[in-house]
Amino acid sequence: DVDRLSFKGSFQILKTRLPECDASNDASFDQWFQAVIWELSRERIPVRRNRINPRVIKRKMSRWNKCRPEHRKQPPLAKVFKDTIVMIH
Repeated sequence: DVDRLSFKGSFQILKTRLPECDASNDASFDQWFQAVIWELSRERIPVRRNRINPRVIKRKMSRWNKCRPEHRKQPPLAKVFKDTIVMIH
């Protein structure tokens, strides 16, 4: 059952077993491959329980208001940029 294989456990097994891989010889590679497959099949996670609550944000975490359509359309600036900046000598 593919859904019950542990991704993290499989990744760690591959990291550990990859240096042992001898790809120059077909027989030794097949033996290594079968050993890795057997070890991966031992890394199982328990069956998931049925979820009652969907995975959504249940409460707002920010103290700021959510961006709404009225916030997106800002009125044009009253002054031009060069009138806003004052150069001091």
